[in-house]
Amino acid sequence: MTLVLNTLEGDYSKQIKELLAEKDSEVEIVNTAEMKIAHCVGCNTCWLKTPGVCAIKDDYEIILKKLVATDNLWVVADTKFGFVDYRGKQVLDRLVPMLNMYIEIRDGWERHQLRYHPLNFGVIYKGNGNKELLEEWSERVAMNLGGHSLGVLALDAHQEEASPAEANENVVENAADAAGTTAALPEHIVILSGSPRVKKNSNTNKIIQAFAEGLEKAGITHKLYSLSNRTEWDEAREAFLTNDNIIIAFPLFVECMPSLLLEFLSTLPTERTQPAKLSFILHGGFDEGHQLRLGEKFLQTLPAQLGCTFGGTLVRGGSFMLRMRDNSYIKKMTDKMLAAYTEMGKSFALNGNFFTPEAKKFTSYEKNPKIGVLLFNLIFKRIVKKNFNRMAQEWGCTEPLDRKPY
Repeated sequence: MTLVLNTLEGDYSKQIKELLAEKDSEVEIVNTAEMKIAHCVGCNTCWLKTPGVCAIKDDYEIILKKLVATDNLWVVADTKFGFVDYRGKQVLDRLVPMLNMYIEIRDGWERHQLRYHPLNFGVIYKGNGNKELLEEWSERVAMNLGGHSLGVLALDAHQEEASPAEANENVVENAADAAGTTAALPEHIVILSGSPRVKKNSNTNKIIQAFAEGLEKAGITHKLYSLSNRTEWDEAREAFLTNDNIIIAFPLFVECMPSLLLEFLSTLPTERTQPAKLSFILHGGFDEGHQLRLGEKFLQTLPAQLGCTFGGTLVRGGSFMLRMRDNSYIKKMTDKMLAAYTEMGKSFALNGNFFTPEAKKFTSYEKNPKIGVLLFNLIFKRIVKKNFNRMAQEWGCTEPLDRKPY
């Protein structure tokens, strides 16, 4: 069974079936543009309170029920910034209930366990897409779903592929300039939180607070806008366009940025009346740095497409536990991490970018060492599972975390 989620407005059934004719015989196409589908808000309800059931009551449950009977999943999407647009990313971000909270080492990577069966995944894109980036994204998404990549196909055989070569050359030049010149250092920084979680529950917000503490100690002021609150979008857009130093901080969502942040960025004009430097803070729940590298790669070419120069990306994993700092043991564990972000705030104030040696070292280890994998499988896996079960009970969960509701 093959399920195709068409996020484009209009009926593209004929073109889609022609593209997949040699790959799949039994294809069901769902036109999601006609459905009510919200952004994933990262609330973890589908993992810790109502396992397998999303807290958002919209039309996406129809898709989840179809996915349970599906072997192959294709997403058809328009493109923005060389990547899928926010509608295409939105239907992927909402896949979270197909996994459960328990963690395992699979293919040498930290993964969440599959709630059902493996899913193969592919992308059909319309417009000017960076096929190389989309292919790597498709592979990573498929690995997370326990399957393999079905590939990346252009909806229109005549459409052009975005070439990242020129943009990447600019990134290298910008990095060299930033590291080797004495450009004016920032006095005020606009920070956008791209987390879809409400501010009080946001790990990103805790990271920003720690980072901003370092800025303040160095005499740098800042203004924060939380994009989870749509009433701040107009003011955030104005701040983005009228300030010359901007940082966007966000968590990794399905191997790239959250669909909510993609939607906000798509509302910005690509030309500016004044130059600006755009930098990023990218974090993820898993400890490994390589989990974040595709997102980092996407960010390298994004500033130029928004009329900005690139100020680098601060990359770090291990942020999952930040949300539970009311626990004294977890607070002690995470104090060190937040103190490191404060130091990076000081560093940014002094250097104006994330191209410094300390920023490159900030990620910590790239992959779990062999001894770490061994200890996890022998000891820590059971401890982590026990802690997740305890957390679920505190949330009022009465069902097994790996249950299959559909």
